[in-house]
Amino acid sequence: CKVDGRELPFDDASQAFFDDKKMFDEIKFVRSLACPKCTPPPGKGSFVGKDLKELKQHTETHHGVAHCALCVEFRKEFVQEQQLFKRNELKLHEKSGDQGHGPFKGHPLCEFCGERFYDDNALWSHLRKQHFTCHICEKFHSVQNEFYSDYDDLEAHFRSEHHVCEDEECLAKKFVVFNLAMELQQHHNQTHMGNVPRSRRQVHVPVNITFSAPAGSEDRFGRGGHSMSRAGGGGG
Repeated sequence: CKVDGRELPFDDASQAFFDDKKMFDEIKFVRSLACPKCTPPPGKGSFVGKDLKELKQHTETHHGVAHCALCVEFRKEFVQEQQLFKRNELKLHEKSGDQGHGPFKGHPLCEFCGERFYDDNALWSHLRKQHFTCHICEKFHSVQNEFYSDYDDLEAHFRSEHHVCEDEECLAKKFVVFNLAMELQQHHNQTHMGNVPRSRRQVHVPVNITFSAPAGSEDRFGRGGHSMSRAGGGGG
């Protein structure tokens, strides 16, 4: 493309012509993997990495600094626009963020894996995919975003707070757990009693019963009311 007899430089990445050569060179530089600590290319002593790994190796070896890998991958900035950190600065950046210079408050840590993520959304997605929540607590007790490292950890919670079917087949299936003891008993009767003769089937469910006598009256034991707890049985 020519303007006023001049051939305009074409940028393949942006698929655009530039009528300002200086601006064209600046755009190419800011998109490059040139080392910000070295002389800008094409000057003597410049360095341009063929990929991020090579640039990282160069900046760490020759300058003792590195970019934040999470920011390079996810922050909407060119590498040339991102900050280089010394090792102790990078750890502080990951943990605490911009140190009063901006809204960024650090990359959140998965306390199970010891791995940091770019933001809370990325951490939450990781927790949902790689770790566990209690569906009973979420459904019946309005507990949200409480996570367990692995299934063994979650199963210990099930036993502590809910009602787990201890049948070997159900333990192998996992997640066979109930909010109420009565629900577990019903599951047991429907699932595991099929081959048991009806004469041997027995349901033991604690039932609290309260007898209330009319006001001013007494029962035959001379009491106005009586509470008791009994086990209800059912058989064939």
